[in-house]
Amino acid sequence: MNPKMMGDLIRQHIRAALYGVKESTKVEIAQSTGISFPTISKTIDEMKEAGEVLLVGLGLSSGGRRPNTYKLNPAYMTGLAACLESDFSSYLILNYEGEIVARETLPAVLQAGPELLTEQIGALLARYPSTRVLTLGIPGAVNDGCAFHIPGYDRFQNFNFKTFYEEQFALQVQVENDMNTTAIGYYDRIGNDDSISLVYLYLGKNGPGTGIIVNGHIVRGKTFFSGEVSYVPLSGMRNFAQLLDDALTAPDMNKSRPMLLEAISRLVAAFTATINPHTIIFCNSELNNHDLVQIQTISASFVPKENLPDFVISDWQQDYFHGLQQLTVKRMLAAD
Repeated sequence: MNPKMMGDLIRQHIRAALYGVKESTKVEIAQSTGISFPTISKTIDEMKEAGEVLLVGLGLSSGGRRPNTYKLNPAYMTGLAACLESDFSSYLILNYEGEIVARETLPAVLQAGPELLTEQIGALLARYPSTRVLTLGIPGAVNDGCAFHIPGYDRFQNFNFKTFYEEQFALQVQVENDMNTTAIGYYDRIGNDDSISLVYLYLGKNGPGTGIIVNGHIVRGKTFFSGEVSYVPLSGMRNFAQLLDDALTAPDMNKSRPMLLEAISRLVAAFTATINPHTIIFCNSELNNHDLVQIQTISASFVPKENLPDFVISDWQQDYFHGLQQLTVKRMLAAD
């Protein structure tokens, strides 16, 4: 590791320490990071000179002079996070401490294409010129910033968001599947326990999808296609998406709901028999607690009941936006 890489790593440790506790002394940062006090002291002085950290006051004394306390400068850098949905585009503007300083909801871009998305991003960057990180959440499968599978949105099929916007705006750009982002958001909200596995299922406006976390990591798979549960065959020659369509278009409403719950139960059984997750999370706008009881009963007809996961209902939009926020903060804290 060359000196520059070492310096970057030390600054990342300091940023993470200050982000976690908001304010800290040099001694406390040295203790929490395991980095020597002289190195921490020198680096913080450099970061203060660059405007990245602020001297904010005095800490508690252990017998001598009260030590200086420091925090990240919230105005040092801005992050922009975008949720691209079928009927709207929603943006979060985050300061360097990860706080949301503004929200914008603008017209949908997925059908319109990259030109409108570029226009919206450009307008926001003009208002927040300190932006250095852009996070995009999209309803499609992504590999290294390229949307290689985004059904229904031909204008973005095989579009490399990362390459295009890094060149267009000189930003650090990351692109993530919407359900992976949602699973990350939920996982962070419950405490990042890397001993659990979970599946987050959303039927959605763009077809069903899941975010899967095992041992603290998103499962992406060989070709980054993991989570595209539309294609899972569940009954004869019919896959999950086809069973959902049958349920949602059934003329008899008394049959529609049971068909929907059976399709979901079959998928639950498939996940139980493969990754055996601790929890499956459902969206509160799609299912209720009575539905979960029904799903548990039906799923138990396919696999032994004692192996079924816990079922939880959560707020999809809250989890999605929290995931976008966390991804953006982590990239800002890792910036060069």
